[in-house]
Amino acid sequence: MSRRPLLLIAMLVVIVYFSLIVFMLRPLNGSRGYYGNNIINHFGLREARINWCKNLRWRSPPSPNVVALVSYPGSGNTWLRYLLQQATGVVTGSIYMDYGLRMHGFPAENVTDGSVLVVKTHEAPPLESDKFKSAILLIRNPRDAILADFNRLHKGHVGTAPKSAFKKNKYKKSDWSTYVFHQLSVWESLHNLWLTNFSGPVHVLFYELLVQDTRNNLSGVLDFINFTYTEKDMNCAVMNREGIYRRRKKYQDFEPFTHEMYESINRVWRSVLDKVTEYKKKHNMTQNKDVSYLID
Repeated sequence: MSRRPLLLIAMLVVIVYFSLIVFMLRPLNGSRGYYGNNIINHFGLREARINWCKNLRWRSPPSPNVVALVSYPGSGNTWLRYLLQQATGVVTGSIYMDYGLRMHGFPAENVTDGSVLVVKTHEAPPLESDKFKSAILLIRNPRDAILADFNRLHKGHVGTAPKSAFKKNKYKKSDWSTYVFHQLSVWESLHNLWLTNFSGPVHVLFYELLVQDTRNNLSGVLDFINFTYTEKDMNCAVMNREGIYRRRKKYQDFEPFTHEMYESINRVWRSVLDKVTEYKKKHNMTQNKDVSYLID
């Protein structure tokens, strides 16, 4: 092949690459009603529409106290960020760059300073003691969190892994089984580190309670970060609580967890609940309602 066709192909590849980058890095939509639109995008896919309670904005002036929003993946971090943006109109940040989230409602991906309301992280407390001044620790039953993240790895933020992904290999443990026991250790370690090694104040929030009583638990988060809001703000956030990143239930007749898995999950779940109780007693904090019923 002559050089000319190769050069044309190379130029085409470069143009497509940069077109994709520009598309993914579109700025925050300035219209009042929503971020994103309900039209056919460059990929021929219909974009989800988000009706925002307020225009999304950056925090101005930036806060000197950066707040971490900590969770194990699959624990509802994106949903809580959505609720916070609905109630406040202030964008939330992340230590990651998720282009899918950036295109659909979270324009401050990869922003970690005081210009955002909170900063998403799934990591252990940072070595830099001044990186975060306080933290919101969002905890979800490890069974549901691990399953949700397994689904995300296979089918994205709202999809469900196929049944075949859970099947056991005849000659060795399945990837699903290995994944569960490894991630259970990661789940326990993450929560213990933030409850014992982080020097700043920690607000513990249970995902299950946020689902049951969104208003009061969301109010508790806003009070913790000292953000003033109105009853109208809260009413709008609760009215629009669903968002677009809620995974639909599938396979009602399918149980991916074994008895052995459940025993390990419940043991670890109880251990972390005990750590939460110890933390609250040590810091003279009001106890949440009993959540032991969440353990199967």
